[in-house]
Amino acid sequence: MSTRTHRLFLLRAYGDATIALHFLANSPEKSNYTIIASEHLTPLIKALGRYIDLSSLHVQFVDFGITKSQLNLFTNRHLISSNTIRQVTKLKQFIKNNPNHGGIDYLEQNDKSALLNLLLGHPFKSIVNIQVYAEMGEFFKSTPSIPPSNGTINKILIVPDARITDRRIPENLIHYIKTQIGFDKLLQVAYFDKASNNFNKQNEFVSYSNFEELLELINEADFVFGSDSLPIHLCNALQKPHYILYPKNGSSAFFTPFSIANNYYADFEKFTTFHLSI
Repeated sequence: MSTRTHRLFLLRAYGDATIALHFLANSPEKSNYTIIASEHLTPLIKALGRYIDLSSLHVQFVDFGITKSQLNLFTNRHLISSNTIRQVTKLKQFIKNNPNHGGIDYLEQNDKSALLNLLLGHPFKSIVNIQVYAEMGEFFKSTPSIPPSNGTINKILIVPDARITDRRIPENLIHYIKTQIGFDKLLQVAYFDKASNNFNKQNEFVSYSNFEELLELINEADFVFGSDSLPIHLCNALQKPHYILYPKNGSSAFFTPFSIANNYYADFEKFTTFHLSI
């Protein structure tokens, strides 16, 4: 008989889901949880499952009408729209049809959770308030291993894109990284282009159009430079050494344990005077 009593609802962006899955997969309490994942996360979770063991997790995919990166209610841009109403209605109907007797329903983060609870009339509890990795790890009693920082680095990957435009790594920083890397190292810059058919891992500039291609690029690299976005969290899950670049006055809420332990993070302005030690 199943011992799962609690539910974790994955309704936010791809990075949030990656972090939660990684911690829960390494948690001694994973048998206590059922994951209710928005259907839009299906491609990510299936692709991620080829690289980290998610087989012990019980994941139920549900269509809540989310077509962008997360529940509209959690955004500012799409907060007030007909799609938001449809999504909240679907979520409310699911909870009504599938009551959680004897367990607790959790959300990944506290941001806008009070508004969601008000609209649903449902007592979701939030796992994270500010520091995502530290609080998620403490909650699940899980401490995934930190990627090694002293391995051989021959192949370097830069992933400049981010869901939030301001977080995308500027071209001048990409050029700066190139000037600091020796000619004995292979460098690739990977851009997201869902319309591209020229994915070629032999070129300096490559494109990826899905999670499988992105994960393949990360898995084959020895070190990754990325913005404060999904690729960095995939690096953490795959145990790939990485460096976070972010805009001035950006938040450190999503910094990985590896980046903090090695001081591998800098804002766009300060990084231009930083000398790489790889």
